[in-house]
Amino acid sequence: MNLPAAEWPELVGRWIVGHRCALGGVVLMAVLWWLLLPWKSNGATWCEALGWADFYRTMGDGSIGQAVGSVLWLFPAIQIVHLFGLALLGGSVIVMDLRLLGVGLTGATPARVLANTRPWFIAGVVVMIATGIPLFLSLTNKCCFNHSFEVKIATLFLAVLYTLAVRDRVAVREGISMCAMQGVAVLSLGLWFTVAAAGRWIGFSG
Repeated sequence: MNLPAAEWPELVGRWIVGHRCALGGVVLMAVLWWLLLPWKSNGATWCEALGWADFYRTMGDGSIGQAVGSVLWLFPAIQIVHLFGLALLGGSVIVMDLRLLGVGLTGATPARVLANTRPWFIAGVVVMIATGIPLFLSLTNKCCFNHSFEVKIATLFLAVLYTLAVRDRVAVREGISMCAMQGVAVLSLGLWFTVAAAGRWIGFSG
């Protein structure tokens, strides 16, 4: 597209106005990352700051944590199911958010897509929590001093709350502008990406 240089500012301005809600979502995610992500590697975790180390250690000494940690095959087996739950959840989130962005399943209404994806979302959350608890109990000492763990837990809470209280309500309401739906979808994708990335990074951080 060979446009005169003088027309580019107007073209960029129209693009920014047309995607202002999505860009606003990106800015909000950047602020959230700045608040949650540990910029100083030597900073204290919430567990350390609140003096919960002994409590974490006590939980890890329980029968569930000891069983998962001592049986060679049990931890990876639970982790596989945990990742399966993440796949269920992530798939339902991506399908719904792509519809809100207007780039997927445009032949169906957002409410219809939500009705079809919500059961998979709930199943994914249930599987993740059910398997995440025994995984946590087998690694309490590591989780206490792990910034990635606290970022994952904090963002998971925010993401579930945001999905149920904001995104799903926008999906079923009529008359919502495309701009608003795009902004909601960008925030949703950003939150769930943070959950997945922080969870993956737990294994690579101390």
